[in-house]
Amino acid sequence: MERIRNWLLPVLLAIQQLAFWPGRALRDDDPVGVLQPVVGLVAAVVITAALGVRRGRPVVAALVVEAVLLACLPLPEDATLLHALSLLVAVYSVAVRCPGRTAALVGAALALCEAGRSAVLLETGVEASGEAVINCVLFLSVVGLGRTRRRWLAGRRTAARDLARAESERARAALTERERLARDLHDVSAHHLTSVVVTAAAALRLGDRKPELTAQALRFAADTGRETLAALHRLVAMARTSAADEESALRDRVDELAAGFARLGLRPAVDVAPDLAALTGPVADAAFAIVREALTNALRYAPDTTVRVRLRADGLDAADGRLDGPCGAVRLTVEDDGAVAAGSSDEADEAEEGGAGVPAGQRLGSGRGTAGMRERATALGGTLTVGPRDDGPGWSVRARLPRAAGAPRPTGALRDRAARHRALRGLDLSDGAVALAVAALPPVVILAEDSTAAVLACGPAAVHALALLWRRRAPWAVLCAVLATAWLAPLGLAFGLLSPIVALGLLVAGGAAECVAVYAVAAFAGPGSRTWPVMSVGAAGLALASLALASADGMRDLTADGGGFGLLVFLAVVLGAVFLLPMAALWGLGAGVRTRRERVRAWEDHALTATVWSAVAEAHEERRRIAGELRGEVLRHADAVVVHAEAGDLDGVADAARAGLSAMRGLLAVLREVTGPGLVRAAVPDSAPAAVPDSAPAAVPDSAPAAVPDSDPAAVPDSAPAAVRVPVPAPPR
Repeated sequence: MERIRNWLLPVLLAIQQLAFWPGRALRDDDPVGVLQPVVGLVAAVVITAALGVRRGRPVVAALVVEAVLLACLPLPEDATLLHALSLLVAVYSVAVRCPGRTAALVGAALALCEAGRSAVLLETGVEASGEAVINCVLFLSVVGLGRTRRRWLAGRRTAARDLARAESERARAALTERERLARDLHDVSAHHLTSVVVTAAAALRLGDRKPELTAQALRFAADTGRETLAALHRLVAMARTSAADEESALRDRVDELAAGFARLGLRPAVDVAPDLAALTGPVADAAFAIVREALTNALRYAPDTTVRVRLRADGLDAADGRLDGPCGAVRLTVEDDGAVAAGSSDEADEAEEGGAGVPAGQRLGSGRGTAGMRERATALGGTLTVGPRDDGPGWSVRARLPRAAGAPRPTGALRDRAARHRALRGLDLSDGAVALAVAALPPVVILAEDSTAAVLACGPAAVHALALLWRRRAPWAVLCAVLATAWLAPLGLAFGLLSPIVALGLLVAGGAAECVAVYAVAAFAGPGSRTWPVMSVGAAGLALASLALASADGMRDLTADGGGFGLLVFLAVVLGAVFLLPMAALWGLGAGVRTRRERVRAWEDHALTATVWSAVAEAHEERRRIAGELRGEVLRHADAVVVHAEAGDLDGVADAARAGLSAMRGLLAVLREVTGPGLVRAAVPDSAPAAVPDSAPAAVPDSAPAAVPDSDPAAVPDSAPAAVRVPVPAPPR
């Protein structure tokens, strides 16, 4: 089908050209000779072949078509009449498929070649000049259309890449969750349950000769069992909550997160500003992740403390005092009161050891927690400060997240330069092509009558078309500017500043500019329910300007008698009705283009959202499954370790720890089937060591190992509602 579309237009153009010449000449028995029809046929074949490759090699196709047109100069003018349309098709392909600079250079070169060809074919310089100006208008219009199409296709390719990337992430969502949960479970088993098994086995073997080892092993098993339970409960709580659902409002996510940590022993107090309660997007995600990591650290190093979470909106940018986005920045504060009793002194000692400005508890782990929080803040152009509180014991996490995420705003010379060029930002080659095409209309109209007047009309025409550069960014303002400048022609004629022919040329340019402005309002200003009055506005403006120009010379004579004013009103109504039809057609075309554009973009957004949602849902389903298995076996055995240790049953401790290891090993084996053996380290022994040498050192350390490993913000399980794949509708045609 694509090949048929590629060749259909060139073949139809060639057939029409051959039917017009030499077909009509042969039918009318005009003297054309024998060689000329053969040359015309060869030219048609070459041009058709060139247009056939215009999508792959557009520049080559355009140059070949122009070369054929130049080679056909000895033939009659009718021999290449329709081949000129083939040249416009080639120029359009260049504008769509080549960079702007290439399109401009090719268009300029072809315009020069066509000007030379016109000079050879036409008799007078005035005719050749008029032909050259017309060609320039056509080339500019075609280039403008091509660049618009190129911009549209670029947007669709970008959307397709985003959708493909999201689909890839969706396909890897469950696998990623398995990998991450396998690492977390491995850390819990390696650092906690394995140490309990080894310690209990050593105490049982050496208990006859060293009775003190039994008490130490029981105390160590109880402490480590509690730490294991806390770590596993945290994993289960995070896996079950939907607080990480990116579609939820920030307040709901933080409240549910705080409720989950409250069940683990913390006393969180959440205070979210009302204007941030419904916040979603990248800033909300970063704020949630920082709060989650701060609460995790508080649970690890001060499990019985009170934690205050505050989120406020900061509307001013400290750099220059200007508003920074719709709500400025989000200021986040998480403070705790520190660990109780010995925990507080331990925390202070660790602060000295860790250094100022860094949470001391972070020194006990891998350091990924604070680094992850800082990365999330700096990715949005914000800041993060972590350290001891200034107003009392405990620790605080303070972050500032700008609402306008992205690169830092330029300052100094860069900001001045950006301000100077702000008006030109976002302009495309198509904008300049349309403005130049409209500005070239007055010389085209005037050149045949008066070449000097045509030159004089260029300045006012350029002023009249200048506003069209911003037709996509500010269509209503452009329409007002075009309606205002349309009165330059009648006013200049009335005051004797312009000749009638120049005024007529400017009126033609004004009509074309109003048509472009009406289309721009329909296509870029909003839905049709709000832009439909532009039809009447454009028709009325053009009718009044035309009537004013027509009556500029004899206005006093028309209004001398009583019927002059009534005649003017009647003519204005008639002209307005005449101009309303083309204005309505342009408005309908622009509204149709806007509707199709919004439908395509809505489908792309829906497809991307559905894919991302499916990824979140599949990851959540995997977390729920693993959380269920944790609750069923591992948590029961870990709780049994604590019960037996508190009851003084060392044999029961060893059996419960081995059973917990076995259950966790089975769960890790399931995860390893998908993630691969390299991602889950074989750190869980099948059983406790068979023997511990008599000369082994004391098996119980002075303190229990780190209760919970530092967690990466991205490593805490997120959640989403039920894992239902959202269907993606077929793309609109």
